[in-house]
Amino acid sequence: MPLIPFLRLALVVILADNPAPPGPTVAREDTLHTSVPEVVVRAPRVTLDEILGRVARGEARRDSLILDEQFTATFRLTTLPRPSEEPRTEVEKVMRVYKRKPNLVRTEVLREYVRDQRSRGTVQMNFRGGMDEEIVNFAFRPENRRDYKYRIVGRDFIGGHLIYRIQFEPRSPLDPSAPSGTVWVDTNEFVILRQEIRFARSPAPLFVRGVRRMVIERKRYGQHWVLGRVLIRIDTTVPLPRVGRTFDMAMLFDDYALNQGLTADFFARRP
Repeated sequence: MPLIPFLRLALVVILADNPAPPGPTVAREDTLHTSVPEVVVRAPRVTLDEILGRVARGEARRDSLILDEQFTATFRLTTLPRPSEEPRTEVEKVMRVYKRKPNLVRTEVLREYVRDQRSRGTVQMNFRGGMDEEIVNFAFRPENRRDYKYRIVGRDFIGGHLIYRIQFEPRSPLDPSAPSGTVWVDTNEFVILRQEIRFARSPAPLFVRGVRRMVIERKRYGQHWVLGRVLIRIDTTVPLPRVGRTFDMAMLFDDYALNQGLTADFFARRP
């Protein structure tokens, strides 16, 4: 007799000769089936136009809640000389930035590093006085809606938040500088948290062969969403002195202080 049937038979004999002691009997089920009746949801689904309108209102509300801000901005240019070599920081500039509505700006250079001293003074960083962060929401501003096409490409539920992924692209292919991209929108506040930008063609073909990747991210500071970092990788048409053909640019923003009551006199004084 094969081994497995023999063991089964022996188990049956043992159980028959040793009946279970008196006591409660517990039923054991190896399968469990359940069914839920279908429910027809008749509530209208939020349209894409309504979502875009909510994003515009959410961004405007975020802007309205910030009267003044100060933060540390770090610009870093990193080169990629050869595939076998490690990335190398060519320039790093750290600044403290103060802004007050509607258009007051003051900057102070905290630290500057230049690997090759011949490059000193070549990096200029300018900041606008507004708080609207147009670099994040340019394609979703009401005045620009007619220039882009939009579609929802995904919905994700993360940490109790429903996140919409919305793709945008220019309606006209005539302007090579007009980008396309994808944004991540938190539907709790309808604020853009992240943006990835692509260029079908080079925005400056004489000097730039292509922008491989551009990522813009926000982070939460208290009750506010603020700019966190901007990352760009660029390929040039010709090698640049001390840089080469490919380099990364990064802008990092931290050490925020919001609504501290900066006065106009503060901006009138020289750093």
